[in-house]
Amino acid sequence: MKISAILAVISISSLAIYLALAGRLSDRAFVAEVNGSPVTVKEFRSELERQRASVIDSFHRLYGAEYGNHFWQTSYNGETPEAAVKQRALDEIVKFKVELELAEQHGLVQGTSYEDLQREMAKENGQREAALKAKQPIYGPVQLDESAFRNVYISKLRIHLKEMLSESELKASDEELKRYDEQLKGSQFIDEDKIRFQKISVSYRDAQSGGSGDQQKQAAKKLLDAIRQRADQGTPMNEAVKKQQTDNAGSSIRYTEEELNANTAGSYFKTQPMLFSILAGGLQEGEISGVFEEAVRGEYVLIQITGREASGSTSFDKVENDVRKSYVDQAYAAYLTKLADEARVEINSKYYARISMP
Repeated sequence: MKISAILAVISISSLAIYLALAGRLSDRAFVAEVNGSPVTVKEFRSELERQRASVIDSFHRLYGAEYGNHFWQTSYNGETPEAAVKQRALDEIVKFKVELELAEQHGLVQGTSYEDLQREMAKENGQREAALKAKQPIYGPVQLDESAFRNVYISKLRIHLKEMLSESELKASDEELKRYDEQLKGSQFIDEDKIRFQKISVSYRDAQSGGSGDQQKQAAKKLLDAIRQRADQGTPMNEAVKKQQTDNAGSSIRYTEEELNANTAGSYFKTQPMLFSILAGGLQEGEISGVFEEAVRGEYVLIQITGREASGSTSFDKVENDVRKSYVDQAYAAYLTKLADEARVEINSKYYARISMP
């Protein structure tokens, strides 16, 4: 009798716990798999938070959307911010996973799961704490949060991967280096010039058509070609973007206003070499570039110069070594894009649909 009573109590308690938890997803549940590597609910939600601000800003710029109640579920030209942020989060996770997989293949990491990343973070923070106790220098904060650790971790891996791949898959022939040099030669590289410009970009990494990489790239370029045509006919660039969004509901066109100057030139040179080259090429105020591919970021780009203050330049010859180094950066980015496009992504639709933005 006692055993039966105890079992009954356990059963009732278990049922209560089950019913209490039935409405929420476990952090360890799988939302998706990338080449067999699981993406947990917790990992996906962490990436959603990283993408949150950029999506709010994007919808505000494009549609004048104000953040507030029901913002995430409100449809703008056929797309909700919630759908956009979930797609961006998934795209970023795919890129992160394939890069970790590449590192694993070259013996740099032991695994690609979220738990593997958490173990590495715990190890890094343990080393920092030990160094602090031993009165040794520490670069950055004593303890890294997940976002900061990811940046440090992947940056270190990327340095090693570029060194390894530059001698194998990404090794460039003299002819390839010569062609790359010619893309940038003839320009005068910016010293302290201030160039203000409007930038319109369409990523072919987060396209939602479900087509092949080539199809996504063609669709992205087609959108920018149409915007360029509107701008050539006198439509202001920001209005051209809005009209194109209206005509292509669900498309993801990003509009930003940026400035190249002495403080930002280095970042543009390293992360957006083709944009840097075009800005250095002499476009005058009001002029619009052609549509070009920025392989480092996996996007097609169109710019219009809105202001230019010249204050000196540096010849290409003086930065040629840096340009040659940038070849590896661009080739590596293009290689990762290819791996991401070819990745086998399986989504658990039931769990994916249940994740919402608060």
